[in-house]
Amino acid sequence: MGRRVEPVRLAGKNGRMRREQPGPDALVRSAYIAHRHFVEGRTRIEIAEETGLSRFKVGRVLDEAVSSGLVTFQIASPSGIDLDLSIKLTRAFTLDRAVAVNVPSEQPEVMQQYLGGTAADLVTEILTDDDVFGLTSGRTINALARALKTLPSCEVVQLAGIAGPIQETGIETIRRVSAIAGVRPWTIYAPLVASMASTAEGLLQQPEIRDTFAQFARVSVAVVAVGSWNPADSQMMQNPALGAEDRDKLVARGVRAEVGATLVGDGGEIIHDLDNRCLAIPEAQLRRIPQVIAVAGGAAKTEAIRAVLASGLVHSLVTDAATARRLIGA
Repeated sequence: MGRRVEPVRLAGKNGRMRREQPGPDALVRSAYIAHRHFVEGRTRIEIAEETGLSRFKVGRVLDEAVSSGLVTFQIASPSGIDLDLSIKLTRAFTLDRAVAVNVPSEQPEVMQQYLGGTAADLVTEILTDDDVFGLTSGRTINALARALKTLPSCEVVQLAGIAGPIQETGIETIRRVSAIAGVRPWTIYAPLVASMASTAEGLLQQPEIRDTFAQFARVSVAVVAVGSWNPADSQMMQNPALGAEDRDKLVARGVRAEVGATLVGDGGEIIHDLDNRCLAIPEAQLRRIPQVIAVAGGAAKTEAIRAVLASGLVHSLVTDAATARRLIGA
């Protein structure tokens, strides 16, 4: 490699030594060592033996090559996923998984298509025949069901009652997903919210609904939507059994979001006011599911997603890149 050339150090105005840029020989040497290590996969010991430097000196050269910008790293993603942002989101909220998707528009239909498609790819990747797969309802969850092409033969369980139009209900979603898995679905043919607690209690005595509720304890992977209460972007809020007075009281109580029928406040606290009128997986059972994946995005849902992350109800998140940046303050 030729003679060793160290960067020249000159005295600055305050008398302290400052480092000038290394000369051509040092630059070429650094580039050579970096190429051997990062591109060709040589170890530091191998490079030290080859160049006559100590392995500690080789380590310093490699560190300086990175810190000076001589060596840069770029991780490319052909899938439309922002990998760097996904990693930052995972770390910021201590998640098992976070996927930040580049979405060309925040129009709801576009958002649902992209997030649903990515969530479909994710569950296809992680589900096995031994899993029991649970889903809530929602437009993005319905987009997931439309995007699915294959699934293992895992059982499929509806986690919440009917909240919206028939084409977006949990029943329709479960029907599509179970058909792909080739299994009989566990469904809830009942509204998400009943007008009175006694009505909900009566519905829970129906054998088919009771049987589905008995499956909640077996669910190992769940995908859930996130509804926003303030600003309003929630199918649950549109339920006919939930009157304007009910909605106003709950917003005044601090409800920011819902998952299934579990109401969540800004700081992640659970608000139980509606529990006895809902037909959905209870908070305690939702928390016992080993892997709960939230799929949600858009400016209107950002604070709702933040609240749900603070609640600890979910372990993973699929969202759009713009929402990910808002969540981490980037």
